[in-house]
Amino acid sequence: MMNTTKLFLIQLKRQFEREGKGHKLLGFIWLSPQQRYEILREIMLPVAAK
Repeated sequence: MMNTTKLFLIQLKRQFEREGKGHKLLGFIWLSPQQRYEILREIMLPVAAK
């Protein structure tokens, strides 16, 4: 499951980098592609390790 999660995160990171612009979170916070990737990685990897 860990490898699947890592592959999914890599795919998301590539997609985020292609977008190239920040997205609003909750209508007022802008996140860069790298920030979105880091947040998802921090959430998903500990769960996948179980």
